[in-house]
Amino acid sequence: MKSPIEILKEVFGFSSFRKGQNDIIDCILKGQDVVGVMPTGAGKSLCYQIPALAMGGVSIVVSPLISLMKDQVDALRQNGVEAAALNSSMEWEETREIWGAVRRKQVSLLYVSPERFENNGFREFFATLDLRLFVIDEAHCVSQWGHDFRPSYLNLAASIGLLAKRPVVAAFTATATPEVRDDIVSKLELVDPFVLTTGFDRENLFFRVERPRDKMAFLLDYVKKFSGAPAIVYCSTKPSVDSVWDFLKREGIPAVRYHAGLGDEERRRNQEAFTRDRSPVMVATNAFGMGIDKSNVRYVLHYNMPGSIDNYYQEAGRAGRDGSFAECVLLFAPKDIVTARYLIEQSDNADNRQTSYRKLQDIIDYCNTGRCLRASILEYFGETNVKKNCTGCGNCVSVVEPVDVTTEAKKILSCVYRMKERTGRHFGSSLLIDVLRGSQREQIKALELHTISTWSLMKEYGKEELKEMVDFLAADGYLEVSDGEYPVLKFTSKALPFLRGQEKLMMRKRVKPARAQGERIQEPGNPTTEKTREASVSRELFEELRALRRELADAQNVPPYVVFTDAALYAMCETLPKTGEELLAISGVGKMKLEKYGERFLQVLRKWQP
Repeated sequence: MKSPIEILKEVFGFSSFRKGQNDIIDCILKGQDVVGVMPTGAGKSLCYQIPALAMGGVSIVVSPLISLMKDQVDALRQNGVEAAALNSSMEWEETREIWGAVRRKQVSLLYVSPERFENNGFREFFATLDLRLFVIDEAHCVSQWGHDFRPSYLNLAASIGLLAKRPVVAAFTATATPEVRDDIVSKLELVDPFVLTTGFDRENLFFRVERPRDKMAFLLDYVKKFSGAPAIVYCSTKPSVDSVWDFLKREGIPAVRYHAGLGDEERRRNQEAFTRDRSPVMVATNAFGMGIDKSNVRYVLHYNMPGSIDNYYQEAGRAGRDGSFAECVLLFAPKDIVTARYLIEQSDNADNRQTSYRKLQDIIDYCNTGRCLRASILEYFGETNVKKNCTGCGNCVSVVEPVDVTTEAKKILSCVYRMKERTGRHFGSSLLIDVLRGSQREQIKALELHTISTWSLMKEYGKEELKEMVDFLAADGYLEVSDGEYPVLKFTSKALPFLRGQEKLMMRKRVKPARAQGERIQEPGNPTTEKTREASVSRELFEELRALRRELADAQNVPPYVVFTDAALYAMCETLPKTGEELLAISGVGKMKLEKYGERFLQVLRKWQP
C-alpha cells in the first residue's frame, strides 16, 4: 500500500499537505470517524480521496448536486483514478454498468446523491457492499440550523446501519457554526469523531460592502473594469437575475444567467458556458451553488444582501478557490432587508423562520458595521483571538473619518426609552425614526408619542441618515433587534451605562471608498508574491497555454480547470520547464497528467525559452 504522501505526489502532483489534511487522513486510516470543517480551497476533497485510494476497495461519497459530482469525477479521472457517479439523469443500462464495475472493485470512489438512498433498489445494492469509507460532503446540509438543508441527508445514518460492517464515516463542510457542527455529529450518528476546524479565514479574499445610489451603474463599472475576469453576480430573486442579466447583455457584457425558473437545458447550457470559460460572467440566484468547482473565479459580487452570513460566506467563497487574489463585494440597500424578510415569510416551518430572522439580523449588522469585515465573519463562526484590523477588507483599508455621534446616539437611545415608557411596548426602527423627525402620522398620535420629550428631537435629519445611525447602534451592540417578522428595538446592557456616562461614541464614515485593487484581481497566483508575478509572467504565453488547455478540455468534454488550474499555468510561465521532470515539479502536475499532456505543453514552453 502506498503512503498518503506518495499518493499526494504521484496522483495529484502536490509536494506537501496543507494545514489539517495529514491529521484527518491519519485518523481515517486508523479507523476513526472524522468531521472536517475547512474553508473552500483548503483541500477537503484530498482528505477523503487519498485515504480511499490508500485503503483500496470501494468508498462512497455523498454529494448534493449532479454537477459537483461530475466535476469531481472528471478531475479524478484526469489524475488516473477510477471514479464514477450515479445520478437521476442516467439511463438504467449505464447505472447497471456502474453497479457491475463497483462489485468487481473497478471503481475506487463512487459519488451518489443523498436522495439515492431513498431508492429501494440502490439500498439493496448498497447493503451488499464491503465499504471501507463512507464520506458525506457538504455535511452542513444535514442541519436545519445551517443553510442548504436537505431532508434526505437525515436518512444517511440509517443507511449506514444496513451494512454488515460499519465503515469509517467522514463528514466535510466549508462553513459551520458550532451548533451546526454538533448537529452533524448527532444526525449522522458519528462514533467518537475526530473534529477538526482548520479556521475559516480565506486570506486571498478581499471583502467589501458598498452602498451605491445606483447599483446597476456600480455593477457595470465594476464588470468593465475587470473585463474578462471570471465572475459570479448573485441576486436574491429570479426577476432580479433576469433584470441584471438583460442589462449586462444590452451593455455588451458576455453574461449568462441561472435560476430555478429556467428550463433544464438552458441552465445546463449556461453553466457549461461559464465553467468552460466561454462566458466570463454568471448572474444567478443561490440555486447556482454548491455544484460550482470552478477554481479561477476572480470576484463574487452580491447585487442583493443574502439572508445570512452562512449563505454569504458560502457564496462569496466561490471566488479564489485557486488561492489567487479575489474580491467579494456586497452591494447593500435598505430595500434588500424587505426582500429578505419576504423570502423568510414564505417558509412553511415556523421554527425555521425564527432562526432565519435571527440570522438575517446578523448579516444586516455585518452590512452596517464599521469594524473589520473579516473579523466579523470569523467571530460569527466561533473563532476567537481574531485580529480586529486587516489589510483584506474595505473597512480596514478605506479612508474613513471618525465622526462623533455621542449626542445623536443618546437622543436615539433616549427616544427608544421614552417610547417604551409611554406605551409599555417596543417598536421598530421605522416608527422610531418618524417620532424623532416629528411625524404627524395617525399611529403616532394614537399612541400619544407626539407628547413625549424626544418627539421631533432630530427633525433636521433625513430618514436615511437616521437609519444609518440606528443600524450602527444595533451593529455595535447598543440596541438589540428582536427576531421575527416585525422586529423591534430593545436596549442592551451597553445602552444604559452609555446614556448615563461620559464615554464618546465615534462612528466611522467613509470619505473615500476602499482603495482600488487594480490589476490584482486579474493576477492569478499566490497573493503574497503577486508583484513578482506581475513582473515575470508573460500574459501572451499564459494565453497560449490557456488556449491549448481549452482545446484539450473541449476534446474530452471537461472543464478546462480539471486539465490544469490557472495557478499551474502561471507556474509554467514563471519557471519555463524544459523537461518532463521539471514540469512534474509544478504543483498540480501528477504522473498521469504528465503522460497525457506533458509533451504538448512543453512544445509551447520550449518556444519561449531564453
